[in-house]
Amino acid sequence: MGRPRAVDHERQRDLILTQATSAFAEIGYPSASMARLAAACGLSKAALYHYFPSKEALLFESLDRYTRRLIEKVDSVAARKLPAADELGELVRTLLIEYRDSRDLHIALLNDVRFLEPAQRETIRAQERAVIAALGDCLRKVAPDRFSADERTPATMALLGMINFTFAWLRPDGPMSYERYARLVIDLWERGLQVPAPQRSSQPADAAQ
Repeated sequence: MGRPRAVDHERQRDLILTQATSAFAEIGYPSASMARLAAACGLSKAALYHYFPSKEALLFESLDRYTRRLIEKVDSVAARKLPAADELGELVRTLLIEYRDSRDLHIALLNDVRFLEPAQRETIRAQERAVIAALGDCLRKVAPDRFSADERTPATMALLGMINFTFAWLRPDGPMSYERYARLVIDLWERGLQVPAPQRSSQPADAAQ
C-alpha cells in the first residue's frame, strides 16, 4: 500500500510545480507568497509546506527540471549523428516545440533566476550554457569558416534570439505553427550561412574619406 501513496505524492508534487510556475509567470516571483501559491494550487498553506519547504524550493526545482529537460532534448538530437545542417534544423525545431509547451517555465527562466541563491542560480545558468554551447558547436560544424572565434557566441545568441521569445508572440493556436516557424528560421539561417561574408576594410570608415 505504501507504493501507490508514493506515486500519488510525486504526482501531486508535479501538479504543484506546474501550478506554481503558472503563478510565477502571472504575478511575478516577488509577489508569489506561499499563501498565494497555495491558493493557486488549491491547497492550504500547511499542505503546500508538506511538499515544498519554500517558494525558493519551488522555483529552483521547476527551473532545474526544465533546463535539464532542455539538455536532454539537445543531447538526444546530437546522439542521432545527423549531418551538420540537419542537426541544426532539428535542434531549432526541438527547442521551439519545447518552448511551445513550456510558456510559463520559459517566462520564469527569463525573469526569476536572479531570485535564487547563488549556488542554485549557477546550476541553472550552467545548464543554460550547456544548451547554448551545443547550438554554437552545431553552427561551427555547419559553417566552420563563416564566423571567427569571437563571432561565434554572438552568432549563437542571435539564433537563440529568434526563438527564445516566441512565447511572447507566437501562439500555439495561431496561423503559423511552431513547426512552420522552425522551418522559417532555418531557411533564413541556411541562406545567410551560404552568403559569403563581405570583405572588411582594415581602416575605420571615416579614415577612408
